[in-house]
Amino acid sequence: MLQALALLLAFLAPATQVSSNLEGTQMSVTKQAGSSVVITCDFKQSITYVHWYRYVEGMAPQRLLYYHYHSAKFVMEPGISSQKYRTYEGARKNRKIEIRNLEERDSGVYYCAVWEKHNDSDLPYSALKILLVAASSFLVTQDRPAPASLP
Repeated sequence: MLQALALLLAFLAPATQVSSNLEGTQMSVTKQAGSSVVITCDFKQSITYVHWYRYVEGMAPQRLLYYHYHSAKFVMEPGISSQKYRTYEGARKNRKIEIRNLEERDSGVYYCAVWEKHNDSDLPYSALKILLVAASSFLVTQDRPAPASLP
């Protein structure tokens, strides 16, 4: 399932995986259509960028948006709706993404990747180093609980 992402990460700079929490404690959850979900990306280092990706089995990971800390600006990928996705700062050293009005097609594995920008006098360019990648997944269902019958 994660072969495409593993291959992508094999070509990136050194990585450290840490936990990312979906709604605080769960790594996966099932949600009903029309509801929302919040995914938290925890990190330990000072960072410059947080990128959010969605992976659906059989497809390449899709970047949804990224956040630049120094400019306090987030950038949505073309075709991604700011009505659907919202990113905001949580507690110290984490960033959250909220996915609203869930539909079955929103099911998948969501990743955050945190990057630190380096300026090294030995290099004629700025290099990006990946600091963490963590995953949380959820499934959206159309099932509604059966109404309770009243006596």
